Amino acid sequence: MKKIIVIAIAGLSLMSCKKFLEERSQSDVIPKTTKDFGEILYTNGYPDNYTLMQPYLVMMDDDIQCYNGQPLADQQAVITANAGAFQWQPNFIDVCNRTGSSDAKNFNSWGTYYRLILGVNVALQYLDKSVGSDAEKAQYKGEAYALRAFYNFMLVNLYAKPYNDSTTTPDKSVGIPLKLDPNLSEVLPKQNTVKEVYTQITTDLDSAIYLLGLNKSDQKLFRISHVAAHLLASRVYLYMEQWDKAIAHADYVISYHPQLMELNGWGDPNADEKPIVGIGNVETIWYYGSVLEHTITGVPGAYDVSNDLVSKFEPNDLRNGIYFYVTPDWLKQYVTADFSQMKNTASGVPNSQGQMNMGSSWRSSEAYLNRAEAYVQLYKTKGDANGAQEALKSLNTLRAKRFSAGNFTPWTTHPADQLLQMCRDERRREFFAEGTHRWMDLRRYGMPAITHYYSPIIGGGNQVFTLARRDPQYVLPIPNEVLLRNLSLIQNPQLVNLRQPQ
Repeated sequence: MKKIIVIAIAGLSLMSCKKFLEERSQSDVIPKTTKDFGEILYTNGYPDNYTLMQPYLVMMDDDIQCYNGQPLADQQAVITANAGAFQWQPNFIDVCNRTGSSDAKNFNSWGTYYRLILGVNVALQYLDKSVGSDAEKAQYKGEAYALRAFYNFMLVNLYAKPYNDSTTTPDKSVGIPLKLDPNLSEVLPKQNTVKEVYTQITTDLDSAIYLLGLNKSDQKLFRISHVAAHLLASRVYLYMEQWDKAIAHADYVISYHPQLMELNGWGDPNADEKPIVGIGNVETIWYYGSVLEHTITGVPGAYDVSNDLVSKFEPNDLRNGIYFYVTPDWLKQYVTADFSQMKNTASGVPNSQGQMNMGSSWRSSEAYLNRAEAYVQLYKTKGDANGAQEALKSLNTLRAKRFSAGNFTPWTTHPADQLLQMCRDERRREFFAEGTHRWMDLRRYGMPAITHYYSPIIGGGNQVFTLARRDPQYVLPIPNEVLLRNLSLIQNPQLVNLRQPQ
């Protein structure tokens, strides 16, 4: 059977792809057609259901809580395994390795994303000269540009200061290296500035939007579409505080994919076929990755939905009981957590396209929330009363699907600061335990202080760990194995010693 060469890479340290493609056995077939490189893109440029991208982040925001009190099972192992991430330790990867975490091997997001970028760059370098139609080339190149924009966006938001950081400007902030081709150089890549990275992100998105817009064909939800590219652009411009552009791209998404999940009667008759995160949700625009992204050791079980998050839900909000489960008293002898998130559950039921439920998705609800926040900011900064009305239009459209008709009361105009907080709270309710929304939102909100209560021993009381306002750990450390391979990289500022409980 013919096979297409699968590119196996480790970071950025292996041979160039050109050389790799030249070295082959007689049983291998050299990729030549556009479909070949489309397959290489899908196999090596897309995250699959075994790819964990930043699973530790589920432990680090304010939507997670440590629970210890289960009398019928030993919680100690799962509590301590990934405690380094929960405590925001400066070397949490090493700490999790020492405490027996089986997940720590997946905590090198830097290596994961650059491996994906290399797969994308291979496709971009060879697609133009491949044998195939212009429409096919445009489709795959558009996907590749969108994916590279996404991966650089994630990297710069994990390993650099926020674009809108109040203490500096993006042209002065150290970002991440831009790798735009699959070839190696004797000169090891250095970090670009945050501004340079975002400029490349928006350039790639412009290319993706143009190419994917040439056809606009219906596409499998596990591949990037023109709608997905616009949704990512809306998110990027929201982070850059370019409100008009964020709105324009969100409007595009809503015009093509306005569907919102109706929670009335949700899950009937079979909830497994209608997951909150996955292809069964009518909001899904793109889904990818692994469900283990959000269920690493201890989650659920010893770590789960925080009481602080639950307090943000109104009593009649249907997400209360669908997005998370309230542990009844009779079950407390078996289940420690007060609440269990239900958004990321592994379904054994294949969807209509033969795929099992995966771990992350982009949903149309984000377009409504991006649009609302951008309009609130125009209301706040320019006194644009129409901005307030447009924001409320988006928020009420979304919220109407989250309450039963008899319990839904549309929001009305409030002062700008109050309306902005309402919008942010709505975003938190909608997107907890999804992707990296909450952690990255906290970064662009000014990096507020967070408190975690760690309970290592049943009945032993809590240890209090605090991530201070603008704590250096809001910018993650570059993994040591990466620094050893590339001595030109500058490590991000970190605490010198282990973070101690208060």
